[in-house]
Amino acid sequence: MDELRAGVARRAIRPPDGIRTAGFSSREAVVDGIDEELSVTVLVLEGQGTRVAIGAMDLCMVPQDIALAWRTRAADAIGTEPSHVLLNLSHTHSAGALLRTQPEFAEQGDLLQAYEAMLADRFVDAAVEAASRMRPARIGAATGSSRVGVQRRERDDEGYTFLGEVPDAPIDPAVGVIRVDDLEGAPIAILGSYGCHTVAVGPRSTVASPDFAGPMRRMVEQTLGGICLFLQGGGGDIMPCWGMSHEVDSSDNKDRIGWMLGGEVVRVAASIRTHVRRGERVFLPSLLGKGQTMRPLEPVQGPTCTALAARSASIALDLVGLPSMEEALELRAERVSDLEVALQGDSERARTIARHFFAWGERLVAAVEMGERTRTMEVQAIRVNDIAITGIAAEVFSATTRGIRAASPFSETIALGYSNGILCYLPTADDYPAGGWDVRDRYRVPDMVFQSYLMPVALAPTSEGRIRAAVLGLLGQLRDAT
Repeated sequence: MDELRAGVARRAIRPPDGIRTAGFSSREAVVDGIDEELSVTVLVLEGQGTRVAIGAMDLCMVPQDIALAWRTRAADAIGTEPSHVLLNLSHTHSAGALLRTQPEFAEQGDLLQAYEAMLADRFVDAAVEAASRMRPARIGAATGSSRVGVQRRERDDEGYTFLGEVPDAPIDPAVGVIRVDDLEGAPIAILGSYGCHTVAVGPRSTVASPDFAGPMRRMVEQTLGGICLFLQGGGGDIMPCWGMSHEVDSSDNKDRIGWMLGGEVVRVAASIRTHVRRGERVFLPSLLGKGQTMRPLEPVQGPTCTALAARSASIALDLVGLPSMEEALELRAERVSDLEVALQGDSERARTIARHFFAWGERLVAAVEMGERTRTMEVQAIRVNDIAITGIAAEVFSATTRGIRAASPFSETIALGYSNGILCYLPTADDYPAGGWDVRDRYRVPDMVFQSYLMPVALAPTSEGRIRAAVLGLLGQLRDAT
């Protein structure tokens, strides 16, 4: 079937008041209001006998196995395979937490589990409605550029890395835009991708928020029409250009960053014409007798779908060496002691951190008992005509997405992290500490605190290179399959 069909739908996923949020260890308060509606949006594409779904959800983090369960439910509901369903997380730090990622919030177990069930249902509902609304479509893509993100891995005079700002350091400035139109050229969906931590709403705020993804989507939709999906790229080492808001009311900072990014998405999307193209130059008579030329627009002809396919793979990544059982038990005992001290104090932040590291100590001992040596990470690639979208289940760095795009065999490639769950951060080999990662060190940059994802120890420094190679391998398969 040479015809492309597309449908899109959105569901609200507002967290309940009173829920704890993920992403900020320094945030002590629970959600007590809503800044802007959080949502899950799903685009379903069909052609060449294949159906693919691309979902964008305002959520911070979710384990891979939970994401796979959601994708499997959605795939079953719309008649496709889980490997053909991509779920990208905006990584907003102002969404509700999930119990599996935040065991320190166990006292909210029922609330968190009900929130998780709602997220799954809304994702599936959006996919089903999108599939029911499919109609003939055309697709186009182009890439813009934005500097709303800044490298956050700053170094002090002693060479230690901390969370800061390095304005002159390289980032991935690409704003990937995909436009899906009806046959008359009106937008059905516009996908805008950028890599940057969604933390413009800072830890002192107590509202649920999609962060800058919200105003970005609103600007695109109000200007061009259709439904806009924000897709998170390589934001693992990138912060908003105005940093992480310290103000309680972060709406101005969040809106401005969203508008800046949305403006670039609008500019690029407006340049993509799917239904007409410039024709051959023609000469017209002129009153001056010298003639004049123009290139009239003519309708696009031919098939609207030349390729639609998806691939995924799970890659076993090595861990750095586990400690001995004696050291693991010693570390767990230290975390128990830290928790006892924190529980006697009056700092909610200290108690939250201590509870999380206690859970990590339990995981570490279990990993040593089982002799755990690897962790598995999923990678995925989707092809639509000569457009590719790749997804990695990690907080990938900007160098990774930049490298994937540069080596891709397709004319336009959108490279994403935060897709189909998140295992942990995925630093490049050059980003690891010079002396090697230490299980006892409390690193000042979150991307080296693998304990934040309850990893027993860090991934081996070779991991990013292997994941990048796996993604490029999937792209090669998709290129060669047609």
